[in-house]
Amino acid sequence: MDRQFLQNKILTDKEKLIILSLVAIDSITTLKIHQILQKIDSIEEIADMTVVKFLHYFGKKSEEIYDKFHYNLTFNYEKYFKFYDVEYIFFDSEYYPQQFFKLYDFPLVLFYRGNKDLLLFKRKISIVGTRENTKYSERALDVIIPYFIENHFVVCSGLASGVDGLAHVKTIRNKGYTIGVIAHGHNTIYPEENKYLYDMMRKNHLIISEYFPTTKILKYRFLERNRLVAGLGCGLLVTEAGVKSGTSKTIDYALDIGNTVFCLPGRFGDKMSIALNEHIKNGAIMVNKLQDIKDELNF
Repeated sequence: MDRQFLQNKILTDKEKLIILSLVAIDSITTLKIHQILQKIDSIEEIADMTVVKFLHYFGKKSEEIYDKFHYNLTFNYEKYFKFYDVEYIFFDSEYYPQQFFKLYDFPLVLFYRGNKDLLLFKRKISIVGTRENTKYSERALDVIIPYFIENHFVVCSGLASGVDGLAHVKTIRNKGYTIGVIAHGHNTIYPEENKYLYDMMRKNHLIISEYFPTTKILKYRFLERNRLVAGLGCGLLVTEAGVKSGTSKTIDYALDIGNTVFCLPGRFGDKMSIALNEHIKNGAIMVNKLQDIKDELNF
């Protein structure tokens, strides 16, 4: 299926069932599903594939995947999601973030808890940074986040420790709205220190994931999560980051899809600023004052 055709498609109930039944299999990534969809004529074609055909698309674990997929086609998803108190939207929903279509492997379905109306806000800004932040990030966000809220932005981040958690907390304290993107199922809260924050956000804000509620934590899923954080906002603000870190990868994702990256300038030799100073040197927007953000985003 052509990507543009898929993106504009209105899904049938059978197609939604097929997508859920694939996404529910832990060993199948969103990227793998997209690669398969590019090679076939319709989503329903997957349900009619033989085991041999599955081998062609899924490789060594094809028999196991085939059995799981066909079991999933008969699964009671309504009862499952009600039990875990999780709702979901497909990519053809009016609530689905259009920014995600910039991603080659955009999520086919999003699982959420909270207020999905926040996805309709046109002004969304992503804020990320190191888990080992200094007071520099705290002081900067004390100024920057109220500015975004005053200008009607929803603040998005990855609900991790460090800068991510600060971004969510400071947004809530300033009576703004925030969206968290998690790298696992909603049945897991990670890190545990954010349990109180998670509970606040599921009641009055929004938490989204591309994984089924019972999906466990795996390292590579944090990188998959980072691409969603990078794509959800119209821009990405980074306060501090190590040279080799998930934050630096988030910057790469944002640049790949053409989103503006804002970096706070750091002190000479500071290990949490070297990477950002390099990004500034290579074209990221240096935030020296609040007006720098407004000028670039044109609001």
